[in-house]
Amino acid sequence: MEKHFSAPTTYFLQEGRENLDECLRVSFQAAKHQNINTIVIFTAKGDGIKKALVEYIAQAEYAHIRLVGVSFPAGKVFRGADDQSFTVEISPEEKLLFAEKQIPIVKAHFPFDGLRSAGNDPGPLARDLRLIADALNMFSGSMSLCVQSVTLACDAGHVQIGENIIAMTADTSILATATVTRNMLAHLVIREVLCKPVIMTIAHKESSRLTGVKESKVIEGKSGGSPTKKLTNGKRKKRTRE
Repeated sequence: MEKHFSAPTTYFLQEGRENLDECLRVSFQAAKHQNINTIVIFTAKGDGIKKALVEYIAQAEYAHIRLVGVSFPAGKVFRGADDQSFTVEISPEEKLLFAEKQIPIVKAHFPFDGLRSAGNDPGPLARDLRLIADALNMFSGSMSLCVQSVTLACDAGHVQIGENIIAMTADTSILATATVTRNMLAHLVIREVLCKPVIMTIAHKESSRLTGVKESKVIEGKSGGSPTKKLTNGKRKKRTRE
């Protein structure tokens, strides 16, 4: 009985949406080779889902894959570098497109954001939840978004408890066993990290030419290649070569 397997991980030399195309490619390739039927895409404006539809779901080999979108909750306000507030939304045209393609978009309060009191004090519970996000974000600046997207999609009933799925942002993708938010710490499992930034150019303002980091994207195998085993219904099985 084999006691290990090898799988490729793609490392980006920067964070951000410029990695979206490669992140999509890695995710769909992994879904194909791992028999994953659902990809959850965190998206602010719908770009990732639209690209997935046009470039992958339109192809016969990926047509069976279900897409689920997760986005920021309604009314989420951001602040720019000039301290001006702004909001980000999926356009009405793209909302219509996603509805026509039967792609659900989950917009809900993010678990790690916590709750604020009437006095706008986040309180100790919110701070504790934020620590979980910070711990996840040591792996990449959007790892916590991947994890929360899994549980929110499961909460909404678009992903089954115990289902192996892929969850991705523009620069991070994971293969995980899904569960609902209330059971996140007990039952959610990150099986594989498919791709992530190796240099935190946004979260930690690191230089993309960080000393000691190799100019290589993949630690083993070819980018987007398949591991030696597959996940099916929570169990691994031997791969058949194509």
